[in-house]
Amino acid sequence: MSGFPTRRAAENYANDQEAKIRAGNYVDPRAGQILVNTWIDTWFRSLDLEPSTLENYRFLLETCVRPFFAERTLASLTAEEINAWERDLVKVYGYSKATAKAARSRLGTALAAAVPSRLATNPAARPRASGKRADRRVQRVLEKRRAYATPLEIVLIAERLGIMAGPGAFMKTVFAGFTGARWSEILGLDPDCVHGDTIDLDWKLYELNGHFYRGRPKDGSIRTIDVPPFLQSLLRRHLDDAQTTTRCTCSADAPDPYCSGGQYVFLGPDGGHPRRSTFSRRFLRPAADGVYPGQRGKPTAPVVASLVVGWPGVPLPASGSFRGFQPGRVRATGVNSRSTRAALLEHGVAQGSPREELVGLTREQLLDRFVRGAYVSRDSTLVSWLPIMSGLTMHGFRHGHETMMAEDRIAEALRDERMGHIGDGTMRAHYTHVTDPMRGELLEALQRRWETALMERVELERYWHRDEAASARSALPLLEELLQPYRDTAVSKIGSHFAPRIGQRRERKRPTPVRIGL
Repeated sequence: MSGFPTRRAAENYANDQEAKIRAGNYVDPRAGQILVNTWIDTWFRSLDLEPSTLENYRFLLETCVRPFFAERTLASLTAEEINAWERDLVKVYGYSKATAKAARSRLGTALAAAVPSRLATNPAARPRASGKRADRRVQRVLEKRRAYATPLEIVLIAERLGIMAGPGAFMKTVFAGFTGARWSEILGLDPDCVHGDTIDLDWKLYELNGHFYRGRPKDGSIRTIDVPPFLQSLLRRHLDDAQTTTRCTCSADAPDPYCSGGQYVFLGPDGGHPRRSTFSRRFLRPAADGVYPGQRGKPTAPVVASLVVGWPGVPLPASGSFRGFQPGRVRATGVNSRSTRAALLEHGVAQGSPREELVGLTREQLLDRFVRGAYVSRDSTLVSWLPIMSGLTMHGFRHGHETMMAEDRIAEALRDERMGHIGDGTMRAHYTHVTDPMRGELLEALQRRWETALMERVELERYWHRDEAASARSALPLLEELLQPYRDTAVSKIGSHFAPRIGQRRERKRPTPVRIGL
């Protein structure tokens, strides 16, 4: 039996195959009998991608694809079956929609490489505009609601981060908000790339398998960005500070491509590279959300701060609830009651206090200021931090910077250059060049936004403390020094209408500080 009902049907089939051969579209039916597992191994070895990208591919293929399709042949896969698999990853196996979508994309990429040599079409290809229209509409709305920070919110969050993690965290946050640099580019910034009024973003430092590797920025987007005057001053001060560690603690024996030690502008307090997830959980979430995130079955805990040092307060150790909280000791990193006068002096300078202000103080006075002041008495005012921008991520600072430039009518060519975007490929993008006047307008706009944010911070402070004889000092000495000139200057009274919007932007009530532990 030939398998065809008539001679004419057989001849038509033969003619069709000959036409496909002449057109280069013929697929040998036996070629698609290769196992999915075997094909993925062959295809994966041919990839030449960033280590982090390869690791992401490997994770999705190993956890979501191989367990379901490893022993199947390429030719046996159908689009309907793959649609059901993507849906079951979420409904049956508990993966997020984003993970399921990414897993399908990786399977689709692997199968696309088998077309047309082994498959006539890609069964994992997602048809355009597929899925529920409502889901697509919801996704578009959520994308538009993605949190981003305004200049004042950058200052407020940076202040809290500086109080919790030191002046370096304040600098890192301001740098992110006013340059639009990616997190990996911030971690990989080399001191030799800082040239005063410009910075070369030539490197990134990316987490991979519990380590960090150094590579070029995403999509090869190395670039030189312009630095406004205020940021030039802050970076110079940060790098000139004797307490600033610029050499990382990575092992010199680390294999390629992992970091084996080097000079970096932004490091953690111990000289290591901060991990995005750890930094977010321990510092960014409490600073932006006003609560410590719950983990391992524990509920979220409010950030309770003491105003004994200054406003907005120094956080106390995390507590599970307000009711059971007992006043305790604020952590004073690096010094204690047994520290020498020299150690206390250097600690104070590292915290941002002017050296000339501290050299005349005795050891007892330094202890009172930097150690004993960390003890909270039962008469101290304890407050809970309000949210400033709930859900904000480090990437949200990048969104905010792009939005700032759009509001200031900065030329698109300069915006694309600064953000490291490839461009839209249009003739306008090809023929538009960045000029010095464009750069000048950008620097003026950023400087103006920074100064306005500091004025708003002073007015906000006056609003919250309008019933007191004097405004409260910032608990972060570096910011206190930056704010002082604006306290002595008459500025517009913006606090009355702006202050209630801090935290949740829709809030209208002025929150009252909460006394607890009494």
